[in-house]
Amino acid sequence: MKREDLDLCVKCGTCRTMCPVFRVTGDEGGVARGKISILQALYQGNTRFSEETLDFLNKCVTCGSCEFVCPRDVPFLEIIENARTRAVSDGQIQIAKKVALKLMSTNRGISGAAHIGRLVPGDSGLQFKLPLINRHIPKPGKPLDSMLHEYSPAQGRKTFDVLYFPGCSMRYLYSRTAIRVVNVLNRLGVGVYLDFSQKCCGFPHLTAGDKETFNQLSSHNISRFSKFKDKVDYIVTACATCGSALKNNYALLPIPVLDINELLVDVLDISPTSFSYKKQPSTRFHHPCHLLKHQHVQNQPEKILAEISDYKKMEGSDFCCGFGGSFSVFEGELSRQIGDKKAELVKQSFEDHGIKEEVLVTSCPGCMLQLTDSLKRNGIQVPVKHIIDIIFEQMEDTHD
Repeated sequence: MKREDLDLCVKCGTCRTMCPVFRVTGDEGGVARGKISILQALYQGNTRFSEETLDFLNKCVTCGSCEFVCPRDVPFLEIIENARTRAVSDGQIQIAKKVALKLMSTNRGISGAAHIGRLVPGDSGLQFKLPLINRHIPKPGKPLDSMLHEYSPAQGRKTFDVLYFPGCSMRYLYSRTAIRVVNVLNRLGVGVYLDFSQKCCGFPHLTAGDKETFNQLSSHNISRFSKFKDKVDYIVTACATCGSALKNNYALLPIPVLDINELLVDVLDISPTSFSYKKQPSTRFHHPCHLLKHQHVQNQPEKILAEISDYKKMEGSDFCCGFGGSFSVFEGELSRQIGDKKAELVKQSFEDHGIKEEVLVTSCPGCMLQLTDSLKRNGIQVPVKHIIDIIFEQMEDTHD
């Protein structure tokens, strides 16, 4: 933690306008400038954080909303990560969080948890609640590893090849959507490699302060990427969180990284001729924080939806949904309150236009999970889909 980074903050309060935690609690300690004030007061000392300070540090979604609007470019995400790293190095981490992070550090641990989830009786969809999480969790699909080959060739004339980094959620929870990523790219003339030895991107570990594990995971993944540097033009992800980690936190990547929306619009120049217009769903888009505020990808998904659906901009489209990975587990009540505010914005947006056959679209599996749960709890019957699902459904002669 650098003193000069802390001193960049002039306490103007701009961060209060966007902070999802502050919007719910109204607590100054929940907003960026409040946390910075606390850390400035503690900077000179080497004592362990108090329980109250830890509570303030944990009550942050790490959505980056504060940094996105900050007129002074205060690197708040780096500040909060460093503060949490200090806490972890002092042994100030919840046992349950430590176990969860350990589980996510290996493919075997994640696939084992997903397998247990699939054993729960019932059809696919929102099925069950976990006592710690106290929210509905989508039943995991079959792991992507068992459904796709390590290379899926382009259909027709090949443009180039990419390496697809699905991430944990798409690989084990939303594997159906992950398959559609590959199918859409193949249809557009792109060959897709998969490397099932890839591990978690490490973003949950980084934001929790476990930098040691993050460094291990990122080093492992970079070594795997290097094997494809002469085979592919891009690494592609359809998870906003993974994309943020790869672009902003990985060092010396051997291949450029693109979010799926960037690849489709900026590289492939996807056009309406690729789609069927038999059905025109009415759509609104929720901008994932890790896509808009971390990667500055905004226009591309809106352009896609404007071409293939009856798209209208949603009030509060950039308001954080409150997921934040482990934040939704260990700060569950606060996460749900933020989700409730988002659900109300969604409801208002669709009601204002009297829409039928409406769909809320996003481009991050974490947001999909949070939004679906928030809407269900608030009795709002609006389905949530990944933008790839909408594209797949609109493509001509494509069968599920």
